[in-house]
Amino acid sequence: MRLLALIKKEFLAIKNDKRSMFIIIVPPLLQIFIFSFAATTEVKHINLAVFDRDGSYQSREFIQSLKGSNYIESLINIQNYDDAKKMIDVKKIIGFIVIPDDFSKKLGAQDSKIQLILDGRRSNTAQIVESYILQILTQFQAQEETKSPLKIYSRYLYNQNLNNFWWIVPNLFCSITMLLAIILSALSITREKELGTFEQILVSPLRPHEILLGKLIPGLVISIAVSSVILSLAIFYFEVPFRGSLLLLYLGVIIFLFTISGVGLFISSLCKTQQQAILGSFVFLLPSFLLSGFSTPVENMPLWLQPVSDLIPLKYYITLIKGIFLKDISFTIALPLFTKMFLLGVVFFSAALILFKKKAS
Repeated sequence: MRLLALIKKEFLAIKNDKRSMFIIIVPPLLQIFIFSFAATTEVKHINLAVFDRDGSYQSREFIQSLKGSNYIESLINIQNYDDAKKMIDVKKIIGFIVIPDDFSKKLGAQDSKIQLILDGRRSNTAQIVESYILQILTQFQAQEETKSPLKIYSRYLYNQNLNNFWWIVPNLFCSITMLLAIILSALSITREKELGTFEQILVSPLRPHEILLGKLIPGLVISIAVSSVILSLAIFYFEVPFRGSLLLLYLGVIIFLFTISGVGLFISSLCKTQQQAILGSFVFLLPSFLLSGFSTPVENMPLWLQPVSDLIPLKYYITLIKGIFLKDISFTIALPLFTKMFLLGVVFFSAALILFKKKAS
């Protein structure tokens, strides 16, 4: 009977805690609906370019075979290698196909080949795309009734050997620092509430924005220090090439961690206990991992879901870090990523400030 009484008491406590009930019930229902579309290993909506140096009937037929694939969304005609490389740099395409000028002459007579150049920064996706192109090429060969095999010569930019560490370690660099920053900031205000010192801070001469900055900066400094340790491990232990600017990287780290700390402060201002703050943090973290391109490419998601990823700071951070690590992107290319992350940070920090003022009044 005593055990039943305790069980009843716990059920009532959970029921009466409306915020915890909301966090426990509503987000999982939304997540199962959204993430069923987001978390997919199937590669769709592939954007490719084609450089047809042959211009023959056979090469045009092969291009039509590519356009007829259910997996290829767009096929852009280009006139030189440089245009295609620029498109890969900005992730407009995953790769491009080069049809040689002797494609039609060698077709059926001897080994005929095409060249496929792919973005090695997205190694898993690139390998799947390569297999799709090979299937299309095989079907085209059967239609043309050629006896000699058609071959693909593949090349991967920025990760020629498809080293898995080059792909996963920058992703982990981004995700681990995000996890640390949001937990530190999310617990900052709720800790004061549980210790009973929150009212003392409110009656101090500090203004609300000064209090929030005081809560933000220590977590920001710790997260930057941890980022430096992870950076050292990535370069010296995992041997991931670092081709970019260290100054550019740390500027991105600071802007991103400011944004994530703003999210954490908003959660902390909203919650009453540290337990609620941790639950709220994970409600934010799970969509960030699945919608940012960390685990599955954003291009694979349904078109109606892709704009949601624009609200995820981790999406821009992963693009930035991989660009700095593997291809030495310039400040001009990094600037739009900086701007989007910073604007999201301003929005989250402003929302946290408004909510903090409301709680304090």
